[in-house]
Amino acid sequence: MDNPAPLASSVSVAYLQGLLDYLARHGVDTDALLRRVPLSPQLLAQRDQRIAASLYLDLLGQGVRLCDDDNLGLHLGESVRPGYYGVLGYLIMSCATLADALHRQARYAALVGNLGQVDLADEPARPGMEAQVAHSWQPLLPQQQRQLSEETLAGWVTFGQWISGQNIAPTEVRFQHAAPVDVREHQRIFRCPVLFGQADNALVFPKRLLALPLGQADAQVRRMLDGYADRLLGEIKQGHSVLDRARVELARQLPETGADLQQIAARLALSPRTLQRRLREAGLSFNQLVDETRQQLVLHYLRDPALELAEIAFLVGFGEPGSLARAFRRWTGQSPGEYRRRLAGQVTAPDDSA
Repeated sequence: MDNPAPLASSVSVAYLQGLLDYLARHGVDTDALLRRVPLSPQLLAQRDQRIAASLYLDLLGQGVRLCDDDNLGLHLGESVRPGYYGVLGYLIMSCATLADALHRQARYAALVGNLGQVDLADEPARPGMEAQVAHSWQPLLPQQQRQLSEETLAGWVTFGQWISGQNIAPTEVRFQHAAPVDVREHQRIFRCPVLFGQADNALVFPKRLLALPLGQADAQVRRMLDGYADRLLGEIKQGHSVLDRARVELARQLPETGADLQQIAARLALSPRTLQRRLREAGLSFNQLVDETRQQLVLHYLRDPALELAEIAFLVGFGEPGSLARAFRRWTGQSPGEYRRRLAGQVTAPDDSA
């Protein structure tokens, strides 16, 4: 198959810089932190470059520990700046209305990072309440879901209030993860009911706000940045970076021959040693690339109820479903069957079955 699944593969260096800036302001030695990970210092000087998504998630988890802050995601979102969103941040600022801005945010979200899927949809009607919309985010990776979800939604609120000039709280905020012990920071930042253990991660707000004019609207700048963003998005989708190209080739190879470094290097016209070095520069070893790619593919395939576990195991290069089940529990802490039932909205007790 040519392109079996969308792969959550990378994060922009500009977005990583937001995390590093925050940690540095709170006393973390970020130089020492970066020396512990396989990331090229030269790459950090290029804000339009990409790093492995798993590396960002690792650094985010280390940040929680080093700052002793279980609410790090919330605080990162609260401190977001336009530059952390790179081209997308400045494009959103140039839009005429909030609706225009959210449309572009959904279209070009991958420029910031392929960490989740963005959607904007009407909410079901509620008695006595004006029409509402839900701006939602669905994570594509199981690691650090609480921190990522809270960072994303808090960032949307902060950035939305900044570009609109309106200090309007959402009607409601929903999170898929369980409620933490202390939710005072959630209440302070969102200033509305915050619900946990929900079917989605979403900001709910009145539909009329979509017509809000934005104070820095500039049609000429928007057209210019639209064109630039389209070119960048095309490069990401075509896999111009070695990391993305290797991931696409690996996804094609897994159901045929399994993971073979030499074959992938040959397809990319690189020596195996050069491919390994280029992957390390982006923050991954070849074995990590294989594990992360399998993980993302499995999470995607499990959304198709027509695919049996044996078929999914074959598609990602596992010899039998038991190997898939063991890997999935390592990735997510649950079985594939439990994950599917949760996707279907069924509440079940955890089990050990495949």
